[in-house]
Amino acid sequence: MNTRSSLSKTVLIVALIVIVGAALWFSIPRSTAPAFCFDFVRDMQFGDRVVAKPVNQGTVVKGVTYYYPETPALQTALQKQGFYVDPYESTGGHVYAGSFFGPSTRAAVMSFQKKYGLAQTGEVNNDTLDKLASLYSCPKPAATTTSATTTP
Repeated sequence: MNTRSSLSKTVLIVALIVIVGAALWFSIPRSTAPAFCFDFVRDMQFGDRVVAKPVNQGTVVKGVTYYYPETPALQTALQKQGFYVDPYESTGGHVYAGSFFGPSTRAAVMSFQKKYGLAQTGEVNNDTLDKLASLYSCPKPAATTTSATTTP
């Protein structure tokens, strides 16, 4: 009988720990920020799109233009929308210095544009950037106010 009593106490203690743990878990406030965010802005240059004065100049290495961190963010946004980006393009494989705007990224951009009723150019034009920004812009930090005090 003593063993059964201690087993009952153990079960009761474990059940209480689980209940208290669950209560704590659900009472902790969670961030409403998306798991991925990036501040897509107008006049970014990607892939074969030529912009007169792009906000991202890009770096050319051995004939491949890299836009850091714009291309990886674009590819992540497209993948989050369910579009395929070749892992070779998103990592650069063992050949390129980093992710680059290649054929599968272009196809994913066209699919994204089709999904949202945009012109299917395969280029990340300002309409596409505006849609990406509306979906994935990072939340702005809450404004804080400071009170100024004057001493007499």
